[in-house]
Amino acid sequence: MKSISNFQKASIIIVLILIISYSFPSMFIKGGMDVDFHYLNFLFVLIVGTILIYNFYKISFFKKLLFVFTISLLAFILGISLVEGIIEKVYGSDYELYISFNNLEFRTNILFYSVLIFIELFSFQIIKRF
Repeated sequence: MKSISNFQKASIIIVLILIISYSFPSMFIKGGMDVDFHYLNFLFVLIVGTILIYNFYKISFFKKLLFVFTISLLAFILGISLVEGIIEKVYGSDYELYISFNNLEFRTNILFYSVLIFIELFSFQIIKRF
């Protein structure tokens, strides 16, 4: 199997973050988003986790998939609460209305997905050390 360089991984992830941030609605606007988009958000985190762990360990594909699923789920849950706290500190307690009225969905989505990927990458690096 051909190995993916770190530059290629970073390029793919940045392009995916920009595409998804532009095309998906933000979960932090007034009214939120449909439940189906939550599943797509988790699928996005799972795909990025698979890209990150592509040549991580020499273990079986099923174990890698189980490992990525667990880390992605934890990153998704932690990321939602962390980004919600950050946005509430920056925009105040009415952040849903502020984001909706000032068309800040794209920036909010970029922050959200970047934090998710950072948590996932940080978790992989901690586990890799052991």
